[in-house]
Amino acid sequence: MTAIFPAPPARILVTGGAGFLGHQLVKRLLDLGHEVVVLDDLSTGKRTNLPSDPRLTFVEGSILNPADCETAAAGCAATFHLAAIVGMRLAAAYQEASYNIADAGTRHVLDATGDTPIVLFSSSAVYGLTTQAAVAEHETVGEANCLAYDGGKRGYASGKWRLEELGQEAMQAGRQVLIVRPFNAVGEGQVGTYGMVVPSFIQQALSNADITIYDDGLQSRTFSEVKCFVSVLDRLVHTPAAWDAPRNVVNVGTQESTTIRGLAELVLETTGSSSTLSFRPYSDVFPGKSDVRARVPNTGRLESLIGPVQWPSLAEIVQELVRQARNGQEAPAVTAS
Repeated sequence: MTAIFPAPPARILVTGGAGFLGHQLVKRLLDLGHEVVVLDDLSTGKRTNLPSDPRLTFVEGSILNPADCETAAAGCAATFHLAAIVGMRLAAAYQEASYNIADAGTRHVLDATGDTPIVLFSSSAVYGLTTQAAVAEHETVGEANCLAYDGGKRGYASGKWRLEELGQEAMQAGRQVLIVRPFNAVGEGQVGTYGMVVPSFIQQALSNADITIYDDGLQSRTFSEVKCFVSVLDRLVHTPAAWDAPRNVVNVGTQESTTIRGLAELVLETTGSSSTLSFRPYSDVFPGKSDVRARVPNTGRLESLIGPVQWPSLAEIVQELVRQARNGQEAPAVTAS
């Protein structure tokens, strides 16, 4: 089959490229020999996340500004669209903005990048509160699912669903679009400031502070190591069949599941911390919303495209992040998670 994603050296746009996942993707693209343009407003990303490389162009701007999108997209042969409000805390605090960035921002990016291939980053949040982990293209996903997740008012999940709708409309008009639904990428460079649970737990444990858990802690999640995630993404975008509609929506993540309480206990064991577990009602922090009790991806579509993926275990991830934190390589803010 004819390759869809351009071979290096090509000029690639990454929106949100100064963020946690974005900057790891940027480094990977540079390592592969591409030129990279990053468009980021630095609201949560950091310029210092990005390497000093003559092949990297940084545009400080917003996807809500069409002119910024056009400036960044000039001459680019493909796009990874990651820009979004990230983290449960920010998404809850800026619910309307979360939806608007996903809706208007994605429209601006699609318009500015013409008919070149584009990878849109959605979210597992589009599954709503369901605990089902059906393959993406067979799952019943729609605004009702997302509104339930958002507490009845359009926000982060509804915005990601709108992003997918816009991507499918572009695909129907003849554009090459790949939609990725990530499941909790974690690892080096992630901070707990915006409610990311792994770095929050680690920093709380290393500070011997209470580890804050919402509700009973029996909610189950999966955690996918970010560098492995980026490697999988690279293989996926270079697989022409991944872009075939209507099967161009792919769950990406590990199937190793753990409860939030199990994660906290793993962190305590790894750090040897004297921290205690502190339980707090979810509704105290996110009034009007419910937490997802179980969320594990069905990765059948992904594995049919690129084969089995050997994800690092959660124990390996935590051990490495604790080592980095103790060496002062990362210093996530201490926040409840």
